[in-house]
Amino acid sequence: MDKKPSFKPYNQGQITFLPPSLEELIPEDHIVRIVDSAIENIDTKPLYEKYEGGGASSYNPVMMLKIIIYAYTQKIFSCRGIAKNCRENIMFMWLSGMNMPDYKTIDRFRIERMKDIITDIFTEVIALLYSKGYLKLERYFLDTGKDNWAWVKNPRRFHESLREKCEELLEGIDEIERQDTQEYGEEDVPELSAGKDIDAQSIRDTTDRINEKLSQKPEDRTSRWDGFKKLFGGFSRIP
Repeated sequence: MDKKPSFKPYNQGQITFLPPSLEELIPEDHIVRIVDSAIENIDTKPLYEKYEGGGASSYNPVMMLKIIIYAYTQKIFSCRGIAKNCRENIMFMWLSGMNMPDYKTIDRFRIERMKDIITDIFTEVIALLYSKGYLKLERYFLDTGKDNWAWVKNPRRFHESLREKCEELLEGIDEIERQDTQEYGEEDVPELSAGKDIDAQSIRDTTDRINEKLSQKPEDRTSRWDGFKKLFGGFSRIP
């Protein structure tokens, strides 16, 4: 008798009496908790001193600092990318307390509030994550191999080199923002306005094409590819 496969329950519309909090969805040893704890324990007085009283309320500077530093540890350097993750990524949602600053707000904070302190904070957080095994420097800084960090036991040289690498990354963010603005203008990332032309018929047409491909037997796909190779193999290469 053939055994039927069994699957775990899957119901996107399932109702729960007690919906889980974001806190419950974050693993205890996740890197986002390390960043959160590190920022919570630093002296953030210099950040608050950059704000004048009166006017409209501002996003909490500690929250802003957390989402930006965490984004940088994940190699997300675009302000539009950070804003997008605050809308979609539970790690960012937890860090931000469900606040969703737009990219312009993040960029202004980066330039006006963080300019004097970002390198020191970013360097120390990266050093902490490295020391606890959360990241490998040769993977994070792709232009430096493992041998470049062989002298890591020398604390002074390690911090000097790490700071230089962090500065190089941060200096490149202005260019990232310039390219984003050139591509998007004053708009946010495309998915905010995308979808206007996506209707039910477009979805059906796409799924029909997918189903047609899935209905083909593996051997049919192989024979089709062999046919292409024979066809193009008959043409002589241009010298």
